[in-house]
Amino acid sequence: MVAAGLLLASCGTAWAGEVNTAIVNADRYLSVQLGGMQQNYRETYNGTVPDKEQGTIPSIGIEYSLLGLDRPFRFVLGLNYASGDTHYIGSLQNGTPFNTVTGNHILDAHIGLGYAFGFGSFALIPGVEYGEHSWTRNISHNADIYYPAANTVVAGGQERYGNQYAAFTLDGQFAINQVTVLSLSGAYGTTLNPTMTNSSHPGLTYYLGTKPWARIGLKLDYAAYENLHLGVGVSYTRFKYGMSGQYPVSSTLLTFEPNSETQQTNFDLTLSYNF
Repeated sequence: MVAAGLLLASCGTAWAGEVNTAIVNADRYLSVQLGGMQQNYRETYNGTVPDKEQGTIPSIGIEYSLLGLDRPFRFVLGLNYASGDTHYIGSLQNGTPFNTVTGNHILDAHIGLGYAFGFGSFALIPGVEYGEHSWTRNISHNADIYYPAANTVVAGGQERYGNQYAAFTLDGQFAINQVTVLSLSGAYGTTLNPTMTNSSHPGLTYYLGTKPWARIGLKLDYAAYENLHLGVGVSYTRFKYGMSGQYPVSSTLLTFEPNSETQQTNFDLTLSYNF
């Protein structure tokens, strides 16, 4: 069975611009990733930072990748979920500092298609990617907080940010040897349909401005035993939302969402079954 699989892989990689067998083997998998996400979010308005969110939370992901044996098209489908507490640093509308703990639920999904060009032990894979991002933010989710200086109680609230994105991708992969592959990836595009809703104004959707979206990543894959591969990776994603329009919530009050920027750094250990 193992010999037949090796023969199939060897025959299947006889393309013009043949892709290295180790890279083919590394790009055909179903994997589980365990790690953490470092979340760094901030809002900006007139040169100030009204609030920001910082912290590292646990994450888990699954990903399916298939590099064709007859034609070197690569298909990727993935899902990642991160959940945990971060630190909210901001202020009340009267200027009183307001620092608390925020509960986070972050869900990311992506689908991609690329084409591999082989150059000896190196492969270059340009492609495209489409994805969706959802962030549920539970501010003061543990309890209501009383601020004596402002003589006010701040209740827990929930906000949900969401967007899709579309990006061009470029992966460079190097077969260090027949069982170890190093990959460097990049992606650049734009957010699509960014929105925000919150529990303070039920039924109101803030439509945010589209802004650039970018990601870089580094991954090391090691074929530990036949079809079992181990990996370690790190990626950095950065995107922005533009300021929303102003929405009336009473005869005297307007509400809006300011410009914001999100930076996420993911660290993952990967266990995969490779075909």
